Amino acid sequence: MRARLFILAWLLMPLIARANPVQVNGQSLIAFGIVAFWALVVESGIVTLAMVSTGVLVVPAFITLTLANVALFLFAFLPLTGRVSLWFLEPGVVLADAVLIKLVTSAPFLQGSGFLGVSWRRAFMASLLGNTASFFVGVMASGAPWIVHEKGGLE
Repeated sequence: MRARLFILAWLLMPLIARANPVQVNGQSLIAFGIVAFWALVVESGIVTLAMVSTGVLVVPAFITLTLANVALFLFAFLPLTGRVSLWFLEPGVVLADAVLIKLVTSAPFLQGSGFLGVSWRRAFMASLLGNTASFFVGVMASGAPWIVHEKGGLE
């Protein structure tokens, strides 16, 4: 019973944290870490699940996609957030992630015996679904659509 409560508390952690993955300040660094971690887990999980029917090995694919998403986030998304509008940056990240998915799933150590291959369409759709879910985790954690101002209006 304790293990189930611990797991439940751990899974609800993103709902407790308040952080914006785009604007990080010193006070929200811990909350940012929690939100970023869960956004990456959700995104990598959805992408891995979208690839299961192609014959990829689930656990190695999940770990590899998580590491690839961390690299994409740190070396592409974060450096460009101050220079490029999010309206252009997000579609670029989806496309870059689709290319990354296609490249990662072509690695032999991720392919099971019944590997069928990953089409560009599947890679793009998996990237779109994963990034949308990751974005939603960030929006939920920042509380943006639900924060009520002192004047009584929604943000």
